[in-house]
Amino acid sequence: MKMSAVLPAASRYTTVALLVLAWSCQSLGYSQPVDALHMLSTGAAVLLGAAALGWLRPPRVGLTAPQAMLLLGAIGMLLGLTVDAHAAEMRLLASLCGAADRNLWTMMQLHWALLPWMHVGMWVGGFAAIPLLRSIRPTCRRQYCVHLAQNVACSAWMTVGMSAGVLLSEVLASRSGAPSPASMLGGMFSGMVWGMVASVALYRLYFRVRPMIALNFKEPGAGVL
Repeated sequence: MKMSAVLPAASRYTTVALLVLAWSCQSLGYSQPVDALHMLSTGAAVLLGAAALGWLRPPRVGLTAPQAMLLLGAIGMLLGLTVDAHAAEMRLLASLCGAADRNLWTMMQLHWALLPWMHVGMWVGGFAAIPLLRSIRPTCRRQYCVHLAQNVACSAWMTVGMSAGVLLSEVLASRSGAPSPASMLGGMFSGMVWGMVASVALYRLYFRVRPMIALNFKEPGAGVL
């Protein structure tokens, strides 16, 4: 099959792949019947996130850079999480997250300490998008192909999003009276997806605002305090 046919197909099935990865992630912590509801809510969050990402970066040239980074990062996250799950029980990790202070920085520190391979896997997967996209689209214009600075920014936002997603999932799960490892993992995966959405939204906003700022500084007297 030609690469010109593979890329559009990969773009079309990105959402399906993300759903499979999200539910595979939650299956590591599935422990009670109510977790099926957590998986449905995670699926809805992932679907909305994938739709928002597609709206921000329409796949005009097949698989986009954000899609590639998100998919490879999610695969790396799941592989790393599987390693972390063998080192510590998911229920213990979920209880520690639930007992932690409800602020973003504390949750990020806790996640780095308890789930190191998950983070390593996500970052390595995200960085793998750079050689992948450059190899399959060697003539791609710079703004459509991922580069290092963009990759670091997106990976950082996905990392923040994972912790923010856990905080939100803990609040929602505590109100429903059914917190569990599956709800924690679902919030983590959903947060990663929406972290990528936030990164792309800010990236596009920057390129919309930059010409306005440059134009203002070209005007007489601009930039003089």
